[in-house]
Amino acid sequence: MSNLRYPTAALGLFMGSLTCGTWAQQAPIFEEVLVTAEKRTESLQDLSQAVTALSAEDVENRQLSSFVDLSAIAPGVNVAKNEGFKTVITIRGIGNEANQNAIANPSVSYHLDGVYVASPFALQTDFLDLERVEVLRGPQGTLFGQNSTGGGINVITKAPTFDDFYGTADLALGEYSLIRARAAMNIPMSDTVAARVSVMKHQHDGFSDNVGNGQDLDDADSISARFKLLFQPSDTFSATFTAQHFEEDVNGQAQKGIFDPTPGARNLAQDSLSSYDLESQLYSLTLEWDLGGATLKSLTSYQNDEISIQRDNDRHDYRTLPPFFLLQSYFDPEINEQKTTTQEFNLISNEPAFGKLDWVAGIFYLDTEVDILIRERLDFNFDGAFAPIVVEEVLFYGGEVGFISDSKPERESMSIYGQGTWSLTDSSRLVAGLRYTEDEVYSSVTNFFGRGGTDILEIESEKVTGRLAFEMDLSDASMAYASYTRGFKPGGSNLTFGREDVIAPIVVLPVFEEETIDAYEVGLKTDLADGRVRLNGAMFFYEYDNLQYQATDPELFQGGVGNVPESEIYGAEIELGAFLTDSLVFDARIALLETEITASHLAIDNVASDAATNALLAQGVFQFGPEIQMARAEAIADVEGNELPKTPSFTANLALSYNKSIDGFGDIGGTLSYTHRGDFKHRMFNNPLTDDVDSYDTLDLVIRILPSDSNWRLELIAKNLTDEDGVNARFTDVFGVGATGDQFIPPRVLMARVGIDF
Repeated sequence: MSNLRYPTAALGLFMGSLTCGTWAQQAPIFEEVLVTAEKRTESLQDLSQAVTALSAEDVENRQLSSFVDLSAIAPGVNVAKNEGFKTVITIRGIGNEANQNAIANPSVSYHLDGVYVASPFALQTDFLDLERVEVLRGPQGTLFGQNSTGGGINVITKAPTFDDFYGTADLALGEYSLIRARAAMNIPMSDTVAARVSVMKHQHDGFSDNVGNGQDLDDADSISARFKLLFQPSDTFSATFTAQHFEEDVNGQAQKGIFDPTPGARNLAQDSLSSYDLESQLYSLTLEWDLGGATLKSLTSYQNDEISIQRDNDRHDYRTLPPFFLLQSYFDPEINEQKTTTQEFNLISNEPAFGKLDWVAGIFYLDTEVDILIRERLDFNFDGAFAPIVVEEVLFYGGEVGFISDSKPERESMSIYGQGTWSLTDSSRLVAGLRYTEDEVYSSVTNFFGRGGTDILEIESEKVTGRLAFEMDLSDASMAYASYTRGFKPGGSNLTFGREDVIAPIVVLPVFEEETIDAYEVGLKTDLADGRVRLNGAMFFYEYDNLQYQATDPELFQGGVGNVPESEIYGAEIELGAFLTDSLVFDARIALLETEITASHLAIDNVASDAATNALLAQGVFQFGPEIQMARAEAIADVEGNELPKTPSFTANLALSYNKSIDGFGDIGGTLSYTHRGDFKHRMFNNPLTDDVDSYDTLDLVIRILPSDSNWRLELIAKNLTDEDGVNARFTDVFGVGATGDQFIPPRVLMARVGIDF
């Protein structure tokens, strides 16, 4: 029952729990935090890499309800809901600039209870019944391997236990008709079988109003459920089955066009209706055998995500813009379904070989396929009406039709990895690891402008990546490290690409190449003032090759993924926690970051090319004629020297947590959190018209009351207390008309939550 209660002392986000006796007898200190960031249970302070560990109490105290809330909470982390329905996580400047391509994987890998989750749509799910969240910053070249060039996020959910039956439930009510109801139960069935059931319902009215058609946007209506079944017939074997379901059906996210004249950040004018429907399912089976000297683990999963989107793709209402200012565009519908199977085996030492070597070895297999159907309508007549799509007109360059694709990209990947830690002396260690990956993409693409039949595109990658680190204990409470890591993300195929029979130069190719990171890092982890202060810091330098980004071609509608040859990233991070008094804890997470494209690369800024296209279309020029191709080609420019996208040079999160036990009453506490997300360039073109995204600052407040000798609790919660209209994400479409829109962080929301443990 005790694990359902809030702690009686403040918790630092990366600090974990506290060691504390009776307050009058013993001052609290930061205690050991155990994580599985390297697939074995280890102390956070002993890891030679930057990891932020958020306990379940941290998640609750900061009201972190989804991945988007992690922005700046972990240093160097920026999370944006790109395109309104895709969550893009960027760590230390490494993110997913190719997120409009379904087979181009994110650069930050997501694992749920050790299972790799392939679909980026799964990042839309809500946090439910968590044990902790681990944010690994920097490439993961060995244990997590491909698609972890930026880092990894491990979400660990609460497991069933064989203790008594117990549970927890709470209900939150707030502004915008907010209702969030949660419940979790631990159900022991016998001495060898136990289950845990968790469920949550979340809904609220829209934060934004579309004055053009009456829809409210940024609404919520979702349900999350998880069932975990543990079978443990002996001390040496266990099996855990997990079934997770998430479903959301809403109007969609507000993306206000940057030229929309409607007053107010949360008011916009768009003529087309929007809708968003996601169903995400994950089933996994984890088998674990204790073999004595080592533990063998098998992780098997099947994942299925289905998403359907309709949206106003130009993000404006033609009635509010000057004639011929922007070609109206509407996606109806866009449908994606991604099916994934994974299998991993790993063997982890339980005792050092030769008394000096701790080791991990494993093999990983992935098979994923995506079915894509995209239909864009264009208002070539500039009359606010979209003519029906006719296949014959599509094939012969006619009709009011934009980007169209029926495609099925598939990826198959196999990796073998191993890592060991060798104790050189009692105070120094050497860590070395290697991973070998074979990756293949096969894609069939059918039915887009001017091409009959089906194109078959294939690309293969083979890569060896790894990690080398040196660790030195400076004292019983301090450790310094230096490391080199090579990270890798495989290439893939495009849905569209430039053709050889056009007069303009080709920019977008049928396939795009793998990207790699060479990362150098030094760090310090230390406890000071007899454990009442914890300071972790890191400095890093990256050489970034073949950055995958969303490109566009002189030929209309031939957008795809390209590669920027060379970039550099360097920065520093600090995580600080300190007991100011026995009841008051100060937390700070600060990150500094600088980025630059360091090699010549010619690319088209589609903001400029689409402006030229619209101007010629307004004059009656044929959309696929040579005049438009050449006008678009004039927008080709060199991006050398530009900043990388979505990389704020400064982010910070500061928090004060207060907790006090009052005799005869119980515990009272609260957390005041300040977050600064610095300004950044939204795309690598650094176009001042569209790419300058301003900084924002937010304040969050949580007040908790836990009466003594009772099983209920009360929380008063204020999110975005100052009602900041900060831009969470800006998005410029490389397909269709290339419009740009802003998605804002949620407004101020006040709520109250009451919970009960049983």
